[in-house]
Amino acid sequence: MANFFTRTLLFWMMIPGAIFGQDITGKLNGVVIDQQSEAPVPFAQVSLEGTTEAIGTMTDDQGKFSLEGIPVGRHTLKVATPGFEPQLVSEVLVSSGHNPTLRIALKEKSYQLDEVELRPTVEKQKSVNPLSTVSAQQVSMEEANRFAGGFDDPARMVSSFAGVASNVGENGIVVRGNSPKGVLWRMEGVAISNPNHFAEVTGFGGGGITALSSKMLANSDFFTSAFPAEYGNALSSVFDLSVRNGNSDEYQHSIQLGMLGLDVASEGPIVKGKQASYLVNYRYSTFGMIDSFLPADLFGIQYQDLAFKINLPTKAGTFSIWGLGLLDEANSVPDTDTSYAEAKWRYQDDWSTENSELGTAIGGITHKILVNEKGYVKTVLTANANRINAQNSQLDTTFEQNWVKDRVAYDAVDLRLSSLLNYKFGARHTNRTGVIISHMDYDFHLQEAPEIGESLETFAEDAGSAQMVQAFTQSSIHLGKVQINPGIHYLYFNLSDAHSIEPRLGVSYQFHPKHRISAGYGLHSQLEKLSFYLADIPTDNGIHQLNQDLQPGKAHHLVFAYDAMLNDHWHARVEPYYQALYDIPVVDNTPFSMINLVDDFFINDELVNEGTGTNYGIDFTLERYLHNGWFGLWTLSLFESTYKGGDGIERSTRFNRNVIGNFLIGKEWMIKNKNILSASVKYTYLGGDRRNDILEAESLASHSIVEDMTNPFSVQNPASNVASVTFTYRINHRKFASHWSLQVLNVMGAKEYLGYRYNYRDHTLDLNTDVVVVPNLSYKFEF
Repeated sequence: MANFFTRTLLFWMMIPGAIFGQDITGKLNGVVIDQQSEAPVPFAQVSLEGTTEAIGTMTDDQGKFSLEGIPVGRHTLKVATPGFEPQLVSEVLVSSGHNPTLRIALKEKSYQLDEVELRPTVEKQKSVNPLSTVSAQQVSMEEANRFAGGFDDPARMVSSFAGVASNVGENGIVVRGNSPKGVLWRMEGVAISNPNHFAEVTGFGGGGITALSSKMLANSDFFTSAFPAEYGNALSSVFDLSVRNGNSDEYQHSIQLGMLGLDVASEGPIVKGKQASYLVNYRYSTFGMIDSFLPADLFGIQYQDLAFKINLPTKAGTFSIWGLGLLDEANSVPDTDTSYAEAKWRYQDDWSTENSELGTAIGGITHKILVNEKGYVKTVLTANANRINAQNSQLDTTFEQNWVKDRVAYDAVDLRLSSLLNYKFGARHTNRTGVIISHMDYDFHLQEAPEIGESLETFAEDAGSAQMVQAFTQSSIHLGKVQINPGIHYLYFNLSDAHSIEPRLGVSYQFHPKHRISAGYGLHSQLEKLSFYLADIPTDNGIHQLNQDLQPGKAHHLVFAYDAMLNDHWHARVEPYYQALYDIPVVDNTPFSMINLVDDFFINDELVNEGTGTNYGIDFTLERYLHNGWFGLWTLSLFESTYKGGDGIERSTRFNRNVIGNFLIGKEWMIKNKNILSASVKYTYLGGDRRNDILEAESLASHSIVEDMTNPFSVQNPASNVASVTFTYRINHRKFASHWSLQVLNVMGAKEYLGYRYNYRDHTLDLNTDVVVVPNLSYKFEF
């Protein structure tokens, strides 16, 4: 009997060791395509590099592959097939809870080297768009999770790139001295409205936090200058976002709860064994969840978003239905406890009430069909709706009267039809030609009180529609070691009868397998927001819309670049650039220019296209790709950004920081051969942005800040030293994975400088600074 119990006890003690002693593995699925035509590449060899056991397969006749039994951790994938340049895909993360689906694009050999073996190369430094030449950077969503300061936010991720500046309090991006309103956001190849929560309220071009979960996005492109011909209506930069397809082989789900909110995602086949798939992600803010359980709003902020994509391959091509919706609400009220509020109130914000509700809905249907395995036709129909309702009011000193200061109601619906033909004439020549037709409906109403306590006056009110037509053609021509990318973009806007013909050209020379020089030129233009064209402006003859004939601002972009792959894991780039802006809307005989605009929806002045601007500088980048657990990114930008307003005097722009530097370094450790611990730190040096000087005597006399408008942006704020950290720990189990993450933005509490404000209690002029430290501790469960 004793023997029986002993054997039984030993048996149960051995089970955990047997289970947990087994290797935990994952799998990789993917598709290999031709980079130029996007046709599938059949029978390509796909194998893992550096594993003790050979793990490999071949793609099927649809270019698809599947690798199973892969040890969890980071891996490098080698893809090779006759007629194409071999490629290495590095940093691929395999875990037990989420099996990645890869999309690998191979480049056809345009010439044959005699007696030289082509080695597979890592091409992480190149953009997703094969027609780009310079100033293009691939944005990896996996890096947005791993890099300190990325905060799972693509907009914050690109702030680590050379030439890009961003604040901590909001994620608007300033690229090479240009205003954030000059950024073009695209999704699935079509322009969309700003995809950020509280977009255009905290500032043009950005918002408080992204509405795009990193679970939804594939690797995307970010362009900082001289973008290809298919991109139009942008002066600063282009963020070309790609929504990935859901896993068509198996179901995968994740739940994440963190200090910023709840995140739930699911993907998988619509019908098991078929190729159709779905991908859906929903997020809700922690602030909103807490306030929903309280009798009164504690935080006054709530936001939520829903994103989805349904992918439907058919014999008539592939159809995709996708969308993004977000709702935001912000409320703030003053403290009216009469026992101490009067002594506490110092600044105008202390007795202000703000209520704002924002909503954005973006939806599209995409159809893509291959043409003779040489190219494809892609057609996209989208609808984009935005709504803003906001009111700002103030109490008087009796704590009773609520005077309305301003009220904004804004509704806009944009319908767009885009179609392009991408055709590969041969290994040396690929062309992409397309057209985009946009119809924009609008209905807005702005009221403002001339002085607090006075009745509201209508500042702008209009409803109607406008149309824009864009067309482009772009080629990529390979002549041995030289690649030439010529193109042209055309824009027409009916409201102001504006026409713009914009040539683009990129040239690169691969004079050594690891060294390349490039140059790019582009003429670019951008329309202003519809509200600026339609604002009612009082004149001697009544109220007129004097800005309806306003023409788009334009810019010449010229860029040179030198790229060097120091080895398979180190990449260096140097980019000097020059941008000449002209036809910028300004107010005649004043320093005002739209170049410096950050957050106004309406301008009660007549605008003329007589302003200019100049941005020039040099960007340095040194990047270490993840290898042996180490990764890093170091950038330095030296630049000058100036403008001439309606008075013709040259001054620094608001965004002329002069110097931006980033230092990011990180390390990954494998724990027990199955778990991954990662740590990274980022330090950013930001030269101060510019502000107007104040007139002290006039400000004290009027009990409000009076700025010196005769010499704007003459004062440079102090430089900022911003540090951020990220720690992650991924635990792989046999059937699921858990992921702990701690991310902190601005861990040292660097100040942001917001100008001056009048102190009503002490009757002083106080510097307005803000210290925003954003921590996010989260736990994610993947299964």
